[in-house]
Amino acid sequence: MKIPVLLYHSISDDNSNMSLNLNTFENQIMYLKKNDYTSINFDEIDQNKKKQIIITFDDGYKDVFVNALPILKKYEFKATCFFVTNLIGQDNSWDIKNKNFLKKEIMNFNDINQWISSGMHIGSHSHNHLDLTKISEKKLLNELEFSKKILEDKFNNNDDIFCYPYGKVNQHVYALTKKIYNKAVTTNRSRYDSYKHDLHLIPRIDMGKNFSSLKLYLKLETIYEDIKYKKNELYL
Repeated sequence: MKIPVLLYHSISDDNSNMSLNLNTFENQIMYLKKNDYTSINFDEIDQNKKKQIIITFDDGYKDVFVNALPILKKYEFKATCFFVTNLIGQDNSWDIKNKNFLKKEIMNFNDINQWISSGMHIGSHSHNHLDLTKISEKKLLNELEFSKKILEDKFNNNDDIFCYPYGKVNQHVYALTKKIYNKAVTTNRSRYDSYKHDLHLIPRIDMGKNFSSLKLYLKLETIYEDIKYKKNELYL
């Protein structure tokens, strides 16, 4: 059973490199609906059911709450959003050195509560959105543990899943993440195969462009993404 885990960031008509415009996002969700996909959470995978899909958003942008949530509800899909817990209600300051930086607002606590009450899920994207492969073990533990505790304490969150900032993970980061979280997602490309892929190295499919219906079909229903999979994070 191969399950596409879709990766989005911002849903907005702004000029951010992270953004997918509203019309394109809705067209992609319409495609899923028309092709009989059912959205599930990470703990709801059923090996006997076809057309399962998992939708994820990294960073927790406010525009996901404002723009994506109504579309998800309209077509009866659910999604998981990964939050940088120390920057809830602030902005994407981790990107400030990037070329063409555009400041983007992050959901606040009330937004996240409404997100959850709408049937959506949340996960950790660390505490400060640092490159976890370049910090001390003490800082690494703080990034992993404190973020998890905030989500549990503030939102009664039981979705025990982590998203590596920048997709950066090495053997040490992987080992500590595995001790703290039940699952973790990467930016490595492939449909997710629970018999093949590590629960702490779950691959995803980047959906941040305006793909044709043919390209969507290739990405979701063929080996198009699977053959791009590289076990390059850990060099095992």
